[in-house]
Amino acid sequence: MNTVAFRDFEERDIDFIHRCKNDEELNSMIVGEFRPFSYEESTKWVHGCMGEHETYKFWAVCTNDDEKNIVGWASLAKIDKENKSAFFHGIVIGDPNYRKGFPWIEIQQFVIDYAFQTLNVNRLEFSCLADHPTSMFIGPAMFFKQEGLFRQAVCKNGHFHDVAYFGLLKDEYFDHYDRGEYELVSIISRYSELRKGKKCKH
Repeated sequence: MNTVAFRDFEERDIDFIHRCKNDEELNSMIVGEFRPFSYEESTKWVHGCMGEHETYKFWAVCTNDDEKNIVGWASLAKIDKENKSAFFHGIVIGDPNYRKGFPWIEIQQFVIDYAFQTLNVNRLEFSCLADHPTSMFIGPAMFFKQEGLFRQAVCKNGHFHDVAYFGLLKDEYFDHYDRGEYELVSIISRYSELRKGKKCKH
């Protein structure tokens, strides 16, 4: 049984989102710029995430029970139907009880499967800070290939950070998927080996 579930955003999520959007520590390892949100801006942001859109898709990540309380969110952006590509915009886990263990991997599985099996994209990509303690390893564990490194591309907390860019193609995804290599146990094993061997140095 998965530890998290996925649903559309709801009005009851606004307070949680507002706290997350104003949590500087939570936002310290994302590529995007941090700035505090007013409650009105948080409300507008949640409303903008609701429903279906042509170029982006958001999910509220929630507890896998009857209450379905929000613990974070995930999203795809730059959905390009002509070029069959999308950008894995990111994962934010605002509830500290869900930041360790399986949720991170379960979210990765869900979004990647959605991109290739529902949207039928040919290419999925993402970027992260090159010193992010999780993304630099979970990407390769999900068979993303690092395709570039932008040196000192983002300034956060008074320091410049490199930004790494990764890509995964449809045929690569289905090749590994058909071999059962996107099963949770397989992903955890690869992730552990990558962390142990520190193979994702740039």
